[in-house]
Amino acid sequence: MLLTCLLLAMLAWFIVKMTVNYTATYALEVVFYNLPENKVLVNQSDTMLNVVFEDKGLSLLPLELSSKKLKIDYDKITSSYQKKYNHICVQEKQLKEYIANAHKFSKNIKSIQPTRICIQLQDEIEK
Repeated sequence: MLLTCLLLAMLAWFIVKMTVNYTATYALEVVFYNLPENKVLVNQSDTMLNVVFEDKGLSLLPLELSSKKLKIDYDKITSSYQKKYNHICVQEKQLKEYIANAHKFSKNIKSIQPTRICIQLQDEIEK
């Protein structure tokens, strides 16, 4: 009986803690994929992105328990205008929208540092 009460008390405590709003900062490793077939990534301004989320504990839990790697689909995050060039900068608005649409991240992004990531592509050398 005592064990049951203790387990119920811990469950109630956990539920209350998960409904409170938290501000959490995560350092996410940035990896670009799905680059154009004939291009290779030769330079990336930043490989780490510090993202501050403000949300309920339950919304932050999946990120807390998962890999801190942000895989960015080049084809989805870049505009048709950006795709014309080998040197592009993915801006803060693009990064926030991309992160908010990724299923494991909270949609309530307070800030991002750096505010942009620039990449340099180069034509792949045929062998």
